[in-house]
Amino acid sequence: MKDGSVQLYSNHKRCNEIRTKQKEYLSFAAASLPEMEQKIATKYTVSAGGISYEEFDFLTKGKDDRGKLANIVFMMFFAPNFVPYAFMFFPDMLPSPFAMPVNKMGLPQSKWHDISRERTHAVVQALLDLEKAARVAPMLANLNPFGKGKTRRMMERMDGFGHDIGGILLANNAIGKQGGELVLEVLKDEIYTTEKPKKEHANLVSMPKALMNGLGRALEAPSFNTLIPTFIVRGKVLNNLKAIENADQFLVAQNIDLKSLSAELLQEACSDRLIGGLGRSGDEMVQRLESWLDNTVRQPGILVEKTGVYYNGNLARAALLCYNALDGGRDGRSASYLPRLLYQGQMGS
Repeated sequence: MKDGSVQLYSNHKRCNEIRTKQKEYLSFAAASLPEMEQKIATKYTVSAGGISYEEFDFLTKGKDDRGKLANIVFMMFFAPNFVPYAFMFFPDMLPSPFAMPVNKMGLPQSKWHDISRERTHAVVQALLDLEKAARVAPMLANLNPFGKGKTRRMMERMDGFGHDIGGILLANNAIGKQGGELVLEVLKDEIYTTEKPKKEHANLVSMPKALMNGLGRALEAPSFNTLIPTFIVRGKVLNNLKAIENADQFLVAQNIDLKSLSAELLQEACSDRLIGGLGRSGDEMVQRLESWLDNTVRQPGILVEKTGVYYNGNLARAALLCYNALDGGRDGRSASYLPRLLYQGQMGS
């Protein structure tokens, strides 16, 4: 506990040093502008320049840890009897210096094996839940004699989602970055619109429950709690999307050379976007991450500037995340061997 507290305070001091560097960079940049432009110069944000991506990543994690600490302090004051149970059911609520090991049995495997396996399970479960939603009416629907039409339309919509996913799985060469580009092409009319997306569309309210829960489970792997209701899962997913968007903007705006990132930092960046998994080479991860940035930042920016359309970044990133999770699960290097063999078992016959 003492070591964790010392580490947390040390991290806080380093975060302050990094923020000071950013503010000095912004002040220097603003000083070179005309007086009128200085008033509208970019104000401080986490993704401001003047720092390396490693420092940006450290700053982001520090902010997350401080938020978790604030939540724990709030709970200790207002619900102290529930704190032990919260730690038991939500291990991710602890700041990183106090994080408990996921592999408690001492099994000979890394956290990346656990994450890869859990994400594959999330994909399989999401597909099963989506198919069930399209074929089996909810239990409570039978109690409402006036809701049959709404239930039927919902089931038809789920069936449409299922067939769209099936079409992508059956498409030629729909693997790797080509498959991701195909997904974005299918959703192009919903991602780019002539009118500003409504709040519910930007917040992915219309995203099927099965896909939302599956995406939340994949992003939180390997410690997702299945007891969490869908509306909380959606909030967690949106927070993840915002963090990914900030990182994407920083990488592009600061023109970061992806090949200069350390192996661990590159793997974490790809893992945050559900790209790949075990056994990927550095060049392969750089290529997929570069493709992600092209599809979510560079190309949309050019299109928005040229045509004036509105871009729903949350939908684009959520769609790519879902595809990346699926693509990683069917890859021959996935840690979940039984689903992997189910995908590939008959390919050679």
